[in-house]
Amino acid sequence: MKSRPSHRRALLPVALLACAALAAGCKGGESDGAKEESATPKGWKSLKGPTVSLAYPPAWKAQSKEERAEGNDAFAYNRKNGLYVSSVSIQSDFAKVSDADEAAGVVRAGAMTSTTVKDGIKKVKVQGAEARRTDLYYTSSGKNQTAPKGSRMNGVIIAGVDSKKKIFSVRIDAQQGTLSTPDLNKIIKSIKVK
Repeated sequence: MKSRPSHRRALLPVALLACAALAAGCKGGESDGAKEESATPKGWKSLKGPTVSLAYPPAWKAQSKEERAEGNDAFAYNRKNGLYVSSVSIQSDFAKVSDADEAAGVVRAGAMTSTTVKDGIKKVKVQGAEARRTDLYYTSSGKNQTAPKGSRMNGVIIAGVDSKKKIFSVRIDAQQGTLSTPDLNKIIKSIKVK
């Protein structure tokens, strides 16, 4: 039996990305897309989906295709005391949309079924695409080796449309206190879209 966080299953197209959270602030700015250089911090690892790549902290581990939940193109995580306490996933082509605003709307609608969305949708800079950011939070169920039941979870979803006009999303989830704001910002700044 494969062990994976149950909230990842909620990211399936049917649930339209009903997911988790990692709010530890950082403001997105106006996006001019491709002019923004992706930054891979020294020592960090690379996570790649069909059209999206990003960097994640060196202590985290990536799941193989066989380990990943259906719907995830790529997934990396950090565990503490055997529990998943922070993660990042890449998904693509799970809904029909025409632009970043529609992509963010789909993601937000899904997220609202199982989380609390904070502060609306914001423009964010990622290399290669116009994107939108949704911040959210929820309480861990403690199931399937996730953070202890009742733990505050914070999340960020970056969504947009790639060069092939297909939706993409990057979701970062973390138990409060397990992913610093600077590291969250590094993950977001490293996102590159083809």
